[in-house]
Amino acid sequence: MKKTFRILLLIFLTLSIFLGACTVNLEKNRTVEEDVYEDRYDVIDKGPVKGGSVRLFTTPVDTLNPVTTGNIYVQDFLGLVFEGLYTLDYDQQPLPMLAKGAAVSSDGLTLTIDLKENVKWHDKAPFKAEDVVFTVNTLLDSKTNSVYSKNVQNIEAVSASGNKVIIKMKQPYSFIKNELTFPIIPAHIFANEKLEDKKSKANLTPVGTGPYCFDSFDEKNGVRLKLNEEWWNAESGMGEGQTAYNTAVSPNSAQKDNAIKPPYISNIEIKVFNNSNNAYSAFQARDIDVLPAQYNEYRKYIGRTDINLKRYSGRNFEFLTLNIKKGPLMDKRLRNALNYLLDKKQLVDNAATGIAVPAEIPVTPNSWVYKLVDFEQKDAVGKAKELMTQSGYSLDSKKKYVKKGSKKALTLKFIVNDGNALRFNTATEIASQLGKSGITVQVVKLSWENYRNALKSGAYDLALTGYKVSSIPDLSFAYSTAEIQSGLNVAGYSNPAVDGYLQQILTQSNTETQKSLFISLINTVVDESPYIGLYFINDSMMYGKNIRGAVNPYVWYKYNDITRWYLP
Repeated sequence: MKKTFRILLLIFLTLSIFLGACTVNLEKNRTVEEDVYEDRYDVIDKGPVKGGSVRLFTTPVDTLNPVTTGNIYVQDFLGLVFEGLYTLDYDQQPLPMLAKGAAVSSDGLTLTIDLKENVKWHDKAPFKAEDVVFTVNTLLDSKTNSVYSKNVQNIEAVSASGNKVIIKMKQPYSFIKNELTFPIIPAHIFANEKLEDKKSKANLTPVGTGPYCFDSFDEKNGVRLKLNEEWWNAESGMGEGQTAYNTAVSPNSAQKDNAIKPPYISNIEIKVFNNSNNAYSAFQARDIDVLPAQYNEYRKYIGRTDINLKRYSGRNFEFLTLNIKKGPLMDKRLRNALNYLLDKKQLVDNAATGIAVPAEIPVTPNSWVYKLVDFEQKDAVGKAKELMTQSGYSLDSKKKYVKKGSKKALTLKFIVNDGNALRFNTATEIASQLGKSGITVQVVKLSWENYRNALKSGAYDLALTGYKVSSIPDLSFAYSTAEIQSGLNVAGYSNPAVDGYLQQILTQSNTETQKSLFISLINTVVDESPYIGLYFINDSMMYGKNIRGAVNPYVWYKYNDITRWYLP
């Protein structure tokens, strides 16, 4: 099953996070004086206590229905009110939330899910299989404008049988559980409601199953949530999907009173700001306690002792697209040599200090898929020299690589779009590294339109490009022949064996067989190098020092372990 629409090809998006003259010298452009930030929360932490309020933020609320909201900030905080059948853990594996267990039929077309028992909605109504059926059918309805509609595109039909949900798929799909992470909404409330009326009473008074209940909302004062005293998972203080961090609590925050059970925070206040810039100002003034931040903002806070800055690998993957259709990089050996010659760690240290992590493929480095292969390059320089020799190149008297029979040094045209300081710094560092190895690289900064035209026409040897990766580890978008026409497979790479691996991965139900297919796929595409992976850009969460407990955000859940936060 294709997931191309799940991936945003960042080379065709102008990202605001890349605009402006950013610098990698993180200590120099401080706009404030350090001594302004006195740590007001230098108090003795005696461990978890109940009570208090944590202040989050959102931009203007369009609705409080988690299925129809188009506001990413609203989606995030509604994750405290609503829950899905599954949630993705730190390793990108689906773990049960409202689901208890599941079984797939022998033909791979039917998934039967057992639901957890004794789960209640916030209005005390029992959570039923019919709620799941209603939610899935709502998403299947073409009139529903939801960011989650794509999650159910492979579902043919859904039905309830007692406490079981039976999902019929159009074709076998190994990542179906990854898709079932969308919030479940109550059928008894929405069955006779018009979801398109985003400001209706039902759509502005959410009823979920999560650790926090809706309390109040007005456009001036924002949204207020209160603790769900009857949360089904209060004993552990987290959804099962958060088990990756269920022991990640500092010694000072260890629970000392067994009678005190999480969640600890009594209220969540979500303040409304016109834009995220206003939210940054509010965080500076300590009017909000928690703030998600991209690199152009959080880099200003690195080294600050009055806040807790937690960086994690985000979804934005930067890589080199190589021209495999014409020019010197048609030779796979030369492409491999470039990959060996690039020191990704040094690249990040020099061009993206503190804001990125090296990565070889478009899968987040913490994913179970990424961990299947050891990407360490041993004797990289020696192997690169050997490959250069095999492809007919040798160093001349000026220590520049020259093709046998030619007097002209190997020179590569490297295009990068303007208005993107991080990419330009990255390109400059790459040119420097390759130049020291004898390969001349000419970095050409192009306007957005000319950059796109150069990509389409093939007027380049190297191009700095990017993807925003999906929660589904399907690599078809980058390597499938079928995605050449869509433009997602920028390099125009085609390999029947790779196409076969990609198809089998999507339908394979045997875990070990699927792992083997992934290994074969990754080894093949790394060897053929239509792309060279560079790094994932970090995202972050910033916390006031009043927030204590397990503070462990990750790419699939910003508010991970919020039920284990407390205020000393």
